[in-house]
This record gives sequence, C-alpha cells and structure tokens, in this order.
Amino acid sequence: MTARAPARTPTRVSRLYEVMDLMLDSVGDPLNLHSLAASASYSSFHFDRIFRELTGFSAVEYQRKRRLRRAAHLLRHEPDVAVGRIAQDCGFPCNAAFSKAFKQQFGMSAKRWRDGGWRAYMDAQVGRESDVSFFVAEPGNLEVILAPYCPPEPGSIAARIAVRALPAVQLRYQRFFGQSGAALSVACNSFICERERAGLPPGSPWYGVFDEDPGFTGEEEYCYDFGFGAAAQAGEEDRQLGLRVLPAGNYAVLEFRHEWPRFRSMYEDWLDRQAVWRLDSTRPHIQKVERSADGQWQGWLALPVKKR
Repeated sequence: MTARAPARTPTRVSRLYEVMDLMLDSVGDPLNLHSLAASASYSSFHFDRIFRELTGFSAVEYQRKRRLRRAAHLLRHEPDVAVGRIAQDCGFPCNAAFSKAFKQQFGMSAKRWRDGGWRAYMDAQVGRESDVSFFVAEPGNLEVILAPYCPPEPGSIAARIAVRALPAVQLRYQRFFGQSGAALSVACNSFICERERAGLPPGSPWYGVFDEDPGFTGEEEYCYDFGFGAAAQAGEEDRQLGLRVLPAGNYAVLEFRHEWPRFRSMYEDWLDRQAVWRLDSTRPHIQKVERSADGQWQGWLALPVKKR
C-alpha cells in the first residue's frame, strides 16, 4: 500500500492570504475581526498586528480601501446601477457614510467620478507608469516598464481581442504588496528564477493576478499575485506559497508575443466602446506568460467580462 502524503500545513503567511481572499469575496459583508482572526488561528490582537506587518494597513483600513475600490469599479463600469445600491453592495451602512469615505479616498464625489472624474484620478495616481499592469520583464530590459503610456491607434487593440470562456486554474502563488513598475518586475523575475532552481521546468506558464483595476490603485495599496499552476510542482517548499483558484468564465483575451501590452489599452480601445460586454468586478484580471522556443515572452491578458 502506498503511504499517503502528509497534509500540507499552511504557514502563517499562507493562512493570511486565505483570510484576505475571504475578505475580498465578502467585501459587502460586515467585517468580523474575531472570526477572521480565528480562521487564521490567531487572537484578534495578534491577527491585526501581523496583518499590518504584511500589508502596511490594519485589517479594518485594508477592507475599507477595498470596498471603496470595488465601488469605484462599479461606478465606472455599471452606470445603470444607482449610487445608493453600489454603496450598500460594498458594505456601507448609509449613503452619507459612503459619500464621505469615497471623497476622502478619491478626492471627488461618487457622481463626479462616474461622470468621468476617474480618468483624471487614474492619470494622477499612477503617473507615467499608468497601468503597466503585469511584469516579468528581465531586470536588464526595463524600458517597456518605464516608458510612458501611449494610447494605441484606434481599433488596433480591439481588433485583436476575442471573448473566450476560460477554465478554472488552481494557482500556487507569491503575493506582493506595495510594489509596482520596475520593482515589481524585478521581484517577479526573481521569483521565476527561484522556482526554476527549485525544480519547476523551464518554459512553464506563469500567471499574474490582480483583483482590482490597476489604474485605480496606488503603489502602496498594490496587491499582486504571481505564480504557476499548482499541478506543476509539489513539495515542502511550496508551503510558503498561497493557493487559490482563478475562476472560470468569460474573459476578453488579448494575445501577445514579444511585446508588453497594457490593460489600459484594452479598457480604452475595446471595453469602453462595448455595447455587449462590461467588466465583471467579481473576478480578477489575469495574465498568462511563458517563454517561446526562442526565449521571448508570449501569452495573453484577460479581462473578466459579463453581458450587459
């Protein structure tokens, strides 16, 4: 009889990853710190302290910011939904509390944001690194990361996008907080090198995951998952990594090869002009990348979408 492999024991960090994912899935529900701490096997005091060490924010502040960014998504992409309904769905007890919190976070009212103020905020928030989105460029070749955003020729990106039903993927990942641009590119490249040294076959596909709109999220609030299919490698060393399922569903997919397209171009050249599809804020943005036979990066960007 073959001996059963020992159960994977989550580490402190991977337990916190799971709690953070639970918080994202229940962004509209009241925040119960005691229950969250218990699910991570901590007291409430130690949970909040360790959460702050990992993310730079208390659990309460972290969830508040996520609620507001979810609301910002919905205000932009679902103009037919009333502001009060969005506030309620994002966990705010009343319109007054939502209005005050939204203005504190984004510097404008929810109405002004919906009417187009989000564009100015996005450009000011992320500056010249506006939505470089996902990063695995080589440390010695960061020009594409550092280059200012240039809008594509009208229709050039839209012509390459196809809506596909993607399957679910179980992902083993490293979570990066408070990094963007070149710093995140170097960190992801280092992660790839580490995992290949640990036995992951060269040429394996890699996935980048961002649960929110990169253009609305400042560097200190970035939360980015980068990893590989869970079936690709198993071992004790993986205990330090998180485990999540990338949900199946319809995605607007842009394939690329020997280039680094940006999600922003998909939004502006395709999504904002769509009469059939709109963004599904309940699922993540996903990038899949792998090296081609000649050593160049190729893959796709995928925007989660749903019918209008």
